[in-house]
Amino acid sequence: MEARIRFNELRLALEEFANKHGVDSRRVGKVLEAALKRTFEHKYRYAHPKPEVEAHVDLDRGDIKVILKYPDDEKKTEVIYPTDLSIDDVHTLKNYFVQMIKYDIQRSKLAKLTPFIGKIVSGKVQKVDKRRGVLVGVTVNDVAVEGRIEQSGMVKDEIYRPGQEIDAVVLSIEEKSAYPLVLSRTHPFYVRALLEKIPEVADGTVQIKAIAREAGVMTKVAVSTTDPFVNPVTSLVGKKGVRLRDLKRRLPKGESIEVVEYDPDRVRFAVLALAPAENAVAAYETEDEIRVFYESEDDLGRAKGKEGINVKLASRLVGKTIMALPVSEYEPPEEGVTLYDLKDKLPPQIYEKMKRAALVYFKKLPPLVHIQRLLDVDEATAIRVLDIVEEALQEKASRKAAVKEEEKTENA
Repeated sequence: MEARIRFNELRLALEEFANKHGVDSRRVGKVLEAALKRTFEHKYRYAHPKPEVEAHVDLDRGDIKVILKYPDDEKKTEVIYPTDLSIDDVHTLKNYFVQMIKYDIQRSKLAKLTPFIGKIVSGKVQKVDKRRGVLVGVTVNDVAVEGRIEQSGMVKDEIYRPGQEIDAVVLSIEEKSAYPLVLSRTHPFYVRALLEKIPEVADGTVQIKAIAREAGVMTKVAVSTTDPFVNPVTSLVGKKGVRLRDLKRRLPKGESIEVVEYDPDRVRFAVLALAPAENAVAAYETEDEIRVFYESEDDLGRAKGKEGINVKLASRLVGKTIMALPVSEYEPPEEGVTLYDLKDKLPPQIYEKMKRAALVYFKKLPPLVHIQRLLDVDEATAIRVLDIVEEALQEKASRKAAVKEEEKTENA
């Protein structure tokens, strides 16, 4: 059969291709091997018996061949060399090779971008497509790649135009897509990536525990610290709010950001999450929700926020529905006591301090040092507060026991 491919010519062509595209020639050889296997599997797809196809490519040793093995006849083996390929074989091989090498190059290129998932990248809008979204050209780590901002990642009321410079966070990478970087301007990861540039967050002193976001409207961030001498909220906000002002310049126009302290106690966390509202007087958790009560209409209004956005985001932050309610609707919890239950037993100034510190619910006695730190009081005052709380808990326990005994007697 007339020779269709000469080995030396093939090797030179592949080496030239590898150099042009910045690909290791050994990887090109592996792709050629896979393409050869696919070519002959395609060629013999309807054959009976169908041979098993093995392909071997070693460009350094000059070894390129396809081996056909027939399961029904162990002695029957056919070896095909490049010079044996027909014009149709060459055409099919070329198509498979081009398709597979493009995918291989894309995959290799995208592997360099994996560390950028969850990071903010800058790019230029190429096109705004109704179906695919905002198509963006990005250069990351010296790799030019395309990305897309889908509808869910677009900020409401933002206008996107071709040629516009844009920032977005990388959510994921889809290797087989023409626009493999999945980007977003609305995801909480966008805010997280901005916060991670703050030194105390970068070194782990301040930890971001949760983020709830309504892009273009409001973001709430819950933070804690590994250092008892560091105030995590102050660290993120900065002196006179300077750090938040710098961060807000990167957020969509009009979006506010509220930083709150995280607390492992979900009830106290819910009260803190409702900032900028303060002065809750009671809170407790039911099976379906966390109820937080306010004496002042102004505080209640701040807790809910415009069109309910504040309480909505606080609920997302905490992971359970929060209800902000007026104290006129207050009913004592089944277990524990609230600050409102203790109002007449506490000195007025301590009552106010406890409101500001969000110490509004007690199911058991908290540690003495906890009370001292949150209220900024001496040990004697903290002990007095704990005595009042303990007395109230015991009274409630006694009442519950009495009711149970009474019910028991009635049923006897």
